[in-house]
Amino acid sequence: MAEKDNENSTDVRVFKLLTIALILTSALLAVFCISVNNVVNQYKEKYNNECIQSMRIMKSNQSLTANTNSYKSQSDELSKLNNDLKKQNEQIKKQLEELKKQNKQLEATKRELADDNLHLQKSLKKAASVGVKPQSYKIYSSNNLETNSKGKFLGKFLGTAYTPCAEECGNNKGITSSGQPIVPGVSIAIDNSHWPYGTIFYIKGLGYTVAMDTGSAIKGKNRFDFAVLDKKFAYELGQQYYDVYLVKMGNGKINESIIAKPA
Repeated sequence: MAEKDNENSTDVRVFKLLTIALILTSALLAVFCISVNNVVNQYKEKYNNECIQSMRIMKSNQSLTANTNSYKSQSDELSKLNNDLKKQNEQIKKQLEELKKQNKQLEATKRELADDNLHLQKSLKKAASVGVKPQSYKIYSSNNLETNSKGKFLGKFLGTAYTPCAEECGNNKGITSSGQPIVPGVSIAIDNSHWPYGTIFYIKGLGYTVAMDTGSAIKGKNRFDFAVLDKKFAYELGQQYYDVYLVKMGNGKINESIIAKPA
């Protein structure tokens, strides 16, 4: 009987120990599960925060990419604009160079005109110094010879002067060998084997002239006789060399628009 009671007592103690062990194990498992759950929650929150941060970074990257593309587009436009400005600058440089050339040409023309004017003034002073008076033969000239072109430079010609009188023209009507009347200040006698009638010259110091006459003393390509109104003026002009330019080659005929019938 005593042994049976001992066995029962032992069984109770074992049961209690097992129960306590189970309770402790359950408590430890609960604590472990709570700890694991806390850790999981912490990592989950951290993961969520990192995901949110990653999303923000991605949006920021997208915004930066969009800005970069915008800046690139603006840079391309600025580059194109810069190239256009460079081209315009080159065109402006070319235009400036062309204007400089034109200005030089204008300056040269201005100097040339001033020199021509000086020679014309010298001729006028010679006319004034002898008191030019018209002779009996009177003719008129029009503005047909007005021009801005001198034409091709031919060289220096030896020039003299004559008047529309019988002893110099061979008639008392002032008729040239071309059949037209002399136009003082316009008509010149030339060697018509070299220059056909109607040829227009610019003679520096005398102006625009027309080949209308010949003369026994006028021989050679570089020779002319200039018609004036007064013998004293013709004598004052004397014999000298002039720069001569070919404005227009004649066809053997005189343009009658530069002359009129004698009064």
